[in-house]
Amino acid sequence: MSGRRLLFVADSLQVGGAERVLVDLAAGLVTRGDRVKLAVSVGGSLALEAERAGIDVRVLGERLVTRRFDHDFADALSQLISGDPPDLVHTHMFASTVATSEASCRFGVPLVIHEHSEAGWRDGAARRRAHVAYRGSSAVIAVSAAIGRRLVQLDRVPPEKIHVVINALPSLSHRLLGPGLPSGNGPLVGVVARLQPEKGVAVFLRAAGRLIQSVPAARFVVIGDGPQRASLERLAASLGVPVTFMGFRLDGAALLGTLDLLVVPSFSEGTPLVVLEAAAAGVPVVASAVGGIPEQACRDVEALLVAPGDAAALEAACRRILLDPALAAQLAAAARRRLRAADPHAHLDAVEALYRQVLNPEPVELGTP
Repeated sequence: MSGRRLLFVADSLQVGGAERVLVDLAAGLVTRGDRVKLAVSVGGSLALEAERAGIDVRVLGERLVTRRFDHDFADALSQLISGDPPDLVHTHMFASTVATSEASCRFGVPLVIHEHSEAGWRDGAARRRAHVAYRGSSAVIAVSAAIGRRLVQLDRVPPEKIHVVINALPSLSHRLLGPGLPSGNGPLVGVVARLQPEKGVAVFLRAAGRLIQSVPAARFVVIGDGPQRASLERLAASLGVPVTFMGFRLDGAALLGTLDLLVVPSFSEGTPLVVLEAAAAGVPVVASAVGGIPEQACRDVEALLVAPGDAAALEAACRRILLDPALAAQLAAAARRRLRAADPHAHLDAVEALYRQVLNPEPVELGTP
């Protein structure tokens, strides 16, 4: 079935892993004949990319809603849904989901919720709001099996509602749009992340402070921005780490390809796109064994995985790769083989199959008493 009228809802179109996944997914659905409207509280750097792909972007507010329920956003979404009811609503991120769920139920529009992260930040009140949304949903997409288990065990979502759909590498442009990474003779080790606590960038800096003792030529870069930037810059200065903070870059994926080693030191994750982008670029990876990362990269075969928060273990894994070029090449080659072997259409196909299931459920046959 094609020509569906779909409403995607997201907090914003600022650049992040979830945002890039949803824009790429919506763009793919447009190419298959669907009409996709994308409602957000504020715009962002991905808005132009979305519009170029034929997505009808609707900005419904003037302030970013994130990790909270916003009455104004909920009212605007209710008006949007009632004025032109879609066939299906697909929400991404907590604020968008809880703002949409009531209107979706009120107007009888099926709701699909997309969980992109482990959401370890949620307190009791947030979990209660999420539980109401899950209860009213037709299906919940988890981007990793680990998130699927959390949804069952912690959020009490019925297992039959959960569909694990692993993230795919977006087809968005990877062109370099600005200055490249700092030049130098030593190996360049980097993080590409939003600068917020769960991304573990402070752990990366502490590991870097240890690493320069054994690999003194190593240089470090942090690509991304966020509320922790000032404190992280102070930490780097106190540790004497030669790190360059690049700030937010729309072309982060292109910059990643010029690293010698990517580090993903997160405390919680979904299935981060940077792991896939590193595989595509032939860059070896050291990462925390959290969320869906062990599902993306086999330990000691496609990446070196360590416990989250362990700066010593992170430093040791980085040192192994930097001092053993053969190991670095072996890990990168294995990760690239896995990526190339994956079906590039599987992600979109799985979501389309779920839509068909939600919109055309199999009739239940009642047995005779």
